[in-house]
Amino acid sequence: MTSRAFVLGITADLAFAAGALLSSIRAHDPGCDATVVILHDGLGPDQQEAFQRLWPGCRLRAFDAEAAVARLGAASPQVSGFVQHYSPLVLAKLDLPDFLAEFDKVVWLDADILVRGRLDAIWDFDCLAWRTLPAGAFKRRATALAVFDDLTLDPKVPLLNGGVIGVSRRFLQLGGSSALLQCFAARLAADAPNAQIDELPWYLVAASLGLPVTVLRMALNHPVGAKGADAAVVVHAIGAHKFWNCTPLLQLFPDWSRHHETWVEQGGRPYAGPVLLADVHPLEPHEVLRAAQARAHWLGVFKKLRPVLPKGMVVDLQHDRKHLRIFLHGRPETEHLCLHRHANEKRIGLEVVLPPDLQARVVEAVCGAVKWARHEKGALISVPVTHIGAALAAIDTALDAPVRP
Repeated sequence: MTSRAFVLGITADLAFAAGALLSSIRAHDPGCDATVVILHDGLGPDQQEAFQRLWPGCRLRAFDAEAAVARLGAASPQVSGFVQHYSPLVLAKLDLPDFLAEFDKVVWLDADILVRGRLDAIWDFDCLAWRTLPAGAFKRRATALAVFDDLTLDPKVPLLNGGVIGVSRRFLQLGGSSALLQCFAARLAADAPNAQIDELPWYLVAASLGLPVTVLRMALNHPVGAKGADAAVVVHAIGAHKFWNCTPLLQLFPDWSRHHETWVEQGGRPYAGPVLLADVHPLEPHEVLRAAQARAHWLGVFKKLRPVLPKGMVVDLQHDRKHLRIFLHGRPETEHLCLHRHANEKRIGLEVVLPPDLQARVVEAVCGAVKWARHEKGALISVPVTHIGAALAAIDTALDAPVRP
């Protein structure tokens, strides 16, 4: 039996994330002898078996959400709102010291974590361990901490990000306990709306008892959006954008997808939800290059266009496509102008996407008013790049003109 354990808490729909996380640990440390304990809210037998195949000896325990919420005050609207927004399983962190009856040290890992190296250093602590929050964290939590003005808090104890928390038996020897964590969480829930009742209690226990905290270096719990994440041992996808649902992260951290595949190979269910930001950052490398090239081209066009753009026209923010739309004030999005790259770099294609009668009027106006403008076919006009301002002005005038009977 090992003397240390990783503890995770997941809802059933996040089994794939925990599976990929454990696979990433195995990939970098196949001989890791830590026990894995997964607290869950109803994993099916097939998914529990997949975890057992992925990490032999893995322990799966149903989390008693009702009891956890009741300990904080079931009638409290703050508790109710907090657990509805997240999940009662976020409160599982408060039960971490209970595992010290069996293990010398336990480390909590959030499921939105990717491991990219050996975790030996994560166990190098005496009592508590976590990554500290950046400057200004105390000020942002001043209202919540004011609830505890009856306590003397050790100024040397840092606030924490709770994605990775280490705790050892020394925590118990120095007076810490799950009961004390839950007591502080209950006070926060009652008196500090919107407080982090799953993380602040750790700080409050450590600071009120003067417990030693080993500060984990950034590389052992690195925010995915902070500089240097690509070189970190533990990358933490804090926020709505995760390794599985966000195209930039899927591309920047392709190893997460490989670990996810390992989970699926063991019988785990894959992620089947939406993927975000695909319209901003394409997933495929060749599409990323094309989007960047289009963006650079249209930004150059817009630089010339901006001084002559009529007030009633707005350029589309999505400028990473083959075309660039220009929206018209007071008209639906489906009615617009569209710029296209022309084979001749000195010319540009101008497409008029309007109802037929209005389209014909606009095409006629541009070809009649703009020197060297050519009606190519349908709604498409070709104009010199240097005359695009004149073309837009002609369109603006034509749109404002009264309709002929």
